[in-house]
Amino acid sequence: MLRKILFKYKLLHVILWTLVSMTTFFVYHNKTQPIFPQAANALMVNLIATFPFYITAYVLVPRYLYEKRYWKFSIILICLVAAFGFIMMFAVRSVDKLFDPTVVIIPADKAKLRFTLNLFTWSAMIAAFGGGGLKIMSDSFRIKNRLREVENEKIITELSFLRSQINPHFLFNVINLIYFQIDKKNAEARASVEKLSEMLRYQLYECTTDKIEIEKEINYLQNYVAIQRLRLEKDTNIYMQIDENVRDFKIAPLLILPLVENAFKHISNKPDPKKNKITIRIKNESNRLVVIQVENTFETEVSKQGVYNGGGLGIQNLTRRLNLLYPEKHELTVEKNADIYYTKLIIQYAD
Repeated sequence: MLRKILFKYKLLHVILWTLVSMTTFFVYHNKTQPIFPQAANALMVNLIATFPFYITAYVLVPRYLYEKRYWKFSIILICLVAAFGFIMMFAVRSVDKLFDPTVVIIPADKAKLRFTLNLFTWSAMIAAFGGGGLKIMSDSFRIKNRLREVENEKIITELSFLRSQINPHFLFNVINLIYFQIDKKNAEARASVEKLSEMLRYQLYECTTDKIEIEKEINYLQNYVAIQRLRLEKDTNIYMQIDENVRDFKIAPLLILPLVENAFKHISNKPDPKKNKITIRIKNESNRLVVIQVENTFETEVSKQGVYNGGGLGIQNLTRRLNLLYPEKHELTVEKNADIYYTKLIIQYAD
């Protein structure tokens, strides 16, 4: 998390905290006192203020406030402010003591101690509330933008679906007609047409919701693989393994297809069909993650690679859909090893 914060804020926050330190210096500047100790104190106060600021923003708010653990959030926030208020007072008065040995770090006068401690506690509180407030505002703005993107994507998809609905329906009816025209003795042809009909039915009538049962998605993939087998040589090495526990949950429809489609589109074309391989594995881990692994042999000669070198438009569209539908809840890995192209998709379908 610390690494993520450092990379995210970089120079911008350094500049902002510098400006805050300069503002603090000018607000509390006393012309009758030396400038350097006052500048050092302003810098010290704001340096320490970064701790309650970022701890509140990136620990307390997401882990406690967003999770509705209000009591723990309140208690930890109070302790945080009190602790850093005291640390701030101790650090500032230690700086003062460097320039004036007569300064007592912890004042003996209770009234002065109370005033000084209250002053720095308020500074720590402002930093904590500022960090928490900015985090909430930032997350709210980001979520609204993401919802707007998802909504726009959904509208575009629905419009595209409505525009193309006439042709698929016509094709669906024609396929059913052809099915009944095929001689019953030709069971293989009738089975292929039936699988194609099931795929069209799935796309037309099932994929109209945000989430679909994984069993239906798997059935669609099995039909797709069965049809794709027909265009490949008989001995092509195609292996599909789906664990028994891949059931009873939902994911966004047609998310797995681009990985499988890409494998069939770019499978190698070696003289020995057995050396042309596609392996598909789907499993469920910890009842919260679905893991899809697809690998295939591909042509290593540059002249035969085509668009495969760039990952394909299907993978790019999949990446965009994953970012919109499963932000920070997915992991897509694409690798090339020798003549094997390997993709792995992990989706967190449950919190």
